Amino acid sequence: MNRQFIRLKAILWMVALAMLTFVNHAHARVTCSISSTGFSTAYGSALNVTAASFTVTCTANPGGGTATYQVAVDNGLNFSGTQNRAAAGANMLNYFLASDSGCTSAWKGTAYIPATPYTTQNFLAAGTETKTFSYYGCVPAGLAVPAAGTYSDTVTMSIIPGGTAFTGGTFAVSITAPATCSFSTQPGNIDFNYTSFGAAALANTFFVTNCSNLLPYTMALDATSGTIVGLNYTLALNTTPDSGGTSPLTSRGTAAGAQTFYINGSIAAGQAGTCATGTCSGSETHTLTITY
Repeated sequence: MNRQFIRLKAILWMVALAMLTFVNHAHARVTCSISSTGFSTAYGSALNVTAASFTVTCTANPGGGTATYQVAVDNGLNFSGTQNRAAAGANMLNYFLASDSGCTSAWKGTAYIPATPYTTQNFLAAGTETKTFSYYGCVPAGLAVPAAGTYSDTVTMSIIPGGTAFTGGTFAVSITAPATCSFSTQPGNIDFNYTSFGAAALANTFFVTNCSNLLPYTMALDATSGTIVGLNYTLALNTTPDSGGTSPLTSRGTAAGAQTFYINGSIAAGQAGTCATGTCSGSETHTLTITY
């Protein structure tokens, strides 16, 4: 009898040890959490694209290891089917999330960011890795804004695959609509003084825009080059005078309202022109357009 009793105690001790070993292996070696500040913008009538990002922070416990993940989002609090909507009271404004700046790859459903699973560094000991990923808030062109106001929503992010070691998060969406954008000061003339076969000539004029805070908008000239009295010239848009530039030029409205820009013109050196008298003059008209 005594030998049987001792043998039974040994069996119970072995079972307890097996259970303890199982609990130790179930403890997560790497835990991850996700956060984002979301995005705010203003909407006119053109496609509105706002850059944003989220951050995944993974921390290793003693013993290290790796974590592999992707990030998914839901359709927000005010969704209709799979359509994201921001709300201002009972009024709704459609928007969506994308993984690219062209708003062609929607971030929803089983379309995750990153597109292929990301694996952290191999933690050989306790440590932390922070990884930031880009996404874009997109408001389609041509929407009818139900009423003026600020439209908001909350989107929930989750880490794929899920589990107790992975903590999701939320971010806020804010869209002010309808936005406005106009010239508070119209551009003036660009006057060149040029001598045949002489040095290059530079000239400029300025203009001032007044656009809703956070509103993305684009300024563009109808043409960036031309010829007057046989002299070839170029035009460009910039935030500083006589320093070249580009057309179109993009900007975003600020809380201050007024923003100053320049149309910079240049005539390259060494051109003969077609002037047969002591002084000749000519002119061309150009159009500057704001799209928002």
